[in-house]
Amino acid sequence: MPGIKSFRYYTVIALILLLPLSSCGPQYKAARAERQTERKAEKRRIEGEKAMQRAKEKHVKSQSKDTRKRMKETRKRSERLNKHRKPPFYVRWYNAIFRRR
Repeated sequence: MPGIKSFRYYTVIALILLLPLSSCGPQYKAARAERQTERKAEKRRIEGEKAMQRAKEKHVKSQSKDTRKRMKETRKRSERLNKHRKPPFYVRWYNAIFRRR
């Protein structure tokens, strides 16, 4: 009968050692589900940006030739004027405090 007692002993030890592994399973599933939701959100964001770009192009194409020309000139002028503008003071202060350059 000593063999049966040692068998029970090793069985109990094995079960005790394997118990934490079974409790870790749902965490991996939760992390996987979280990654999937992040991917879906990123995909929706990209699709939204593409839809916005298509809407802008459609808006420009629906304008007359003279209007498109004025829009182009205005866009170039604003880009040229805003190109050398300093960032707002609060951004500069934040960057100076936290050394982000």
